[in-house]
Amino acid sequence: MDQLGIEKRLTLSYLLCVILGAIASITTGVAWGHWYRTLDQCVGRNCSCIIYGKNTLSHFLGGNQAPCIWVTFGPLLYVFFCICLSCFHGYRVLFTTKSPRMRTTRSVVAKMEHGSSVQITAISQEDTSPLPRCFWITLSVFSSFFFAYALINFSIFLDGYYTTCNQYRRVLEKMLGIHGTALPVIHGRLMFYLNEY
Repeated sequence: MDQLGIEKRLTLSYLLCVILGAIASITTGVAWGHWYRTLDQCVGRNCSCIIYGKNTLSHFLGGNQAPCIWVTFGPLLYVFFCICLSCFHGYRVLFTTKSPRMRTTRSVVAKMEHGSSVQITAISQEDTSPLPRCFWITLSVFSSFFFAYALINFSIFLDGYYTTCNQYRRVLEKMLGIHGTALPVIHGRLMFYLNEY
C-alpha cells in the first residue's frame, strides 16, 4: 500500500481517537460535577466521585476523588497526542502531495509497425515523501503505550461503574424493603435501565 493511503487512514484514525477521548472526558466530568455535592458526605476527606460509591447505614457516599480525576482528565493526555499526530499526517496528506516534485514522470519512446515513433509519458500516483523507518517504529511504540493507557483508563471507569451499581442495589433493597425472590428481578431491572442510559 502506498504511504499516502496509509497516512490518510492514520489521520482519520487519530481524529476518531480525539473525538472519542474528548467524549469520554466530557461525559465523566459532567456526571462527576452533577453528583459532586450530593455524594460528598464524608467528614475530613473528599468522597465526591461518582465511581466506587459506597453504601453506608445512613448515606450513599461517593468514592475517593482520585479515580474521578484519573477517568476525567486521563484521556486528555492521549487526546493531545492524537491531535498532534492528526495535524502532522493531515498536513502531509493535504499539502505535500500537491507539489509537482512528488510526481514521478517517465517518458518512453515507442516505435510503431509502420515506422513512426510515439512518445508515451507515464505519471505515477501522488505520494507523500517517505518517512524514515525509525519514525514508524517510534510512532508504533507510542501508539501501543497510549492504547494500553486508554484500556487501563477504561477498565478503571468500568470497574468503578459496576462497584457503584452494586452498592446502589443495596440502597434500593433497604429503601424498598424487598427480600427473597424479588431481589433478582430488581437487580436485573436496575442493570437493564443503567445499561440503557
